[in-house]
Amino acid sequence: MDLFSSQNSPDLRRNAALPWLLVLAWGLLGWACRPDTYRGGLNVALGYETDTLLFDTVLVQAGSITKRFKVYNPSNQDLLVDRIALGSALAGGSRPSGFRLNINGLAANQAQNLRLAAGDSLYIFAEVTVNPNDSLTPYLVTDSVLFFTGQQVGKVMLTAFGQNARFYRDSIIGTTVWTKDLPIVIYNSILVDSQATLWIQPGTRIFLNAGSSIFVNGTLRAQGTAQEPITMQGDRLDPFYRDLAGAWNGLHFLRGSLNNYLRHVHLRNGSVGLRVDSLPASGSQPNLRLESVWVDHFAQAGIYGNTAHIEGDNVLVSNCGLFNFLGDFGGEYRFRHSTFVHLQSEFTRAYPLMVLSNRNLGTPSRSNNALLSLTNCLVWGGTDEEFGVDSSGNGSLSYQFQHCILKSLRGWSGTNLLYQNPRFKNPGNRNYAIDTLSPAYGAGIDLRTQYPALQFDLLGQSRTATPTLGCLERIEMGGIFEP
Repeated sequence: MDLFSSQNSPDLRRNAALPWLLVLAWGLLGWACRPDTYRGGLNVALGYETDTLLFDTVLVQAGSITKRFKVYNPSNQDLLVDRIALGSALAGGSRPSGFRLNINGLAANQAQNLRLAAGDSLYIFAEVTVNPNDSLTPYLVTDSVLFFTGQQVGKVMLTAFGQNARFYRDSIIGTTVWTKDLPIVIYNSILVDSQATLWIQPGTRIFLNAGSSIFVNGTLRAQGTAQEPITMQGDRLDPFYRDLAGAWNGLHFLRGSLNNYLRHVHLRNGSVGLRVDSLPASGSQPNLRLESVWVDHFAQAGIYGNTAHIEGDNVLVSNCGLFNFLGDFGGEYRFRHSTFVHLQSEFTRAYPLMVLSNRNLGTPSRSNNALLSLTNCLVWGGTDEEFGVDSSGNGSLSYQFQHCILKSLRGWSGTNLLYQNPRFKNPGNRNYAIDTLSPAYGAGIDLRTQYPALQFDLLGQSRTATPTLGCLERIEMGGIFEP
């Protein structure tokens, strides 16, 4: 008889399936009755992916990135790990360290009787928030994760460097001096009030949380040195966030802000590095003067002038998302011995790295005059055209190139204007010095008498009477740029 024939009765087909159902039921019953092979109290030495989980420097009260490691059962026995615990948790909270654990998906600083099959592993996640003390220098914060299996006790150390800081939250500040003794940490932005001056001394480190800006309605005077530059960056110091563009907003000079000066300042990894709004209310002095300033890796723009007056010497603007420099709605912009470069970056750009515009703002009848002057400068990037203009406004638009290298196919006019690769040494490693064969070597004019700050380059190296183009002087013996 063909059991698979369509002419067989339903009863016969049901009876034919009965043996298979009995086998399945017997298997499930046997599985349900199978003895639990996980046992506690076994003396098994666990294996660990690392013996120390190291965190980078963590600012006090600011949480760290979450790190993890694996724990292995190297034996052929299914274990119940008797206990996993944060060392300080076993001390009854008498010495809280600021570390927190997630044990194989359980957010807790200790857990008991965790199953760990033979040859299998589980994850331990850890993060830390460092409590303040009275130290001016980074200090060590330690704890451990302890593992108990029978008489065996395993340990993985947790280590972080804590750094005390001065905190500002949603603050309007009057005349203030920031010094290098402790880092400055800014949450949710600050505003330098009108008629007030913020003085920043050499070596000061400034950290801003996501979305934060320094707004300047009064005056900012940041005066670092080549040996002790002032730094501004996001407040997350672990490797992933430390090199992430957009980690904070930037410096924003509001309309009416005057006499701003930045010297030996390094800004990195924000959204818009330097934004200046509106021409000065009176006089010919710029809204912002820059000397030996490096603006690196901003998600939108390095320098953005909105009908502003900016002057810069020894300025380096590198690898910004949309524009390294944008002079918009007119304004006056003059740079000497400066480098604007975009190479080896994760950004895909639709615009030239340098753009000048006189387009109208608000009132169509308003005339916005735009001027860009570059002397002894380098403008180089990964696209064929790295200088663009928008002359749609009513005002004038003019540019002056003297002894410059410009990446362009359009043949802009200028004095000793070159379109040759400046041959940076290692732009992928942020080394923007030039090599021996560079056409920028010795191609500049001597500006030292007229502009005393240009006696030295961005790193404080002396310039010669036939200087290298850009912000870094070519020194034949040594003098490589290692930011």
